[in-house]
Amino acid sequence: MKIIRLSNYQTIKLLNYQAIKGIASLPTIMVITILILAIAIGITALAFNESIMSAAQVQSSKALFYAEAGARDALMRIARNKNYTCDSPSNGCYQIEFATSGCSTSEGCAKITVSSAQSPKVIISEGRVNNNIRKMQVDIYFDAALSGEIINTNWREIVD
Repeated sequence: MKIIRLSNYQTIKLLNYQAIKGIASLPTIMVITILILAIAIGITALAFNESIMSAAQVQSSKALFYAEAGARDALMRIARNKNYTCDSPSNGCYQIEFATSGCSTSEGCAKITVSSAQSPKVIISEGRVNNNIRKMQVDIYFDAALSGEIINTNWREIVD
């Protein structure tokens, strides 16, 4: 600190600005660092959530594909034998595994049920991938003479 004497009654005290120069830069740097950190954490959280949602959507799509594949398999069995039935609504009459131990671990399988009705015969196929379950229903209509020729099929997804 410098003291300058103007007269006997007046003195001016000058602070040494070199000693306190840059004192405001420390809080400024801390505030900028905190803002950058908050933005980085926000972007990371968004990316993580998007990743989880994307994985769930992929699994849901796989479950739908598995349900459609199961329905196509049952349709092929019915095309070969119009009297084919397999009615077990609680467990499905047969299963197709798309992964090793797919049905027991729910990693990828289809459970298929075929009604015993003559026309329309109904196929319900349930595709499973982890906790994602999608169901397809196929109504099969035969010709009037029931000679076994399939004349029409209606496909739809069942939403529970």
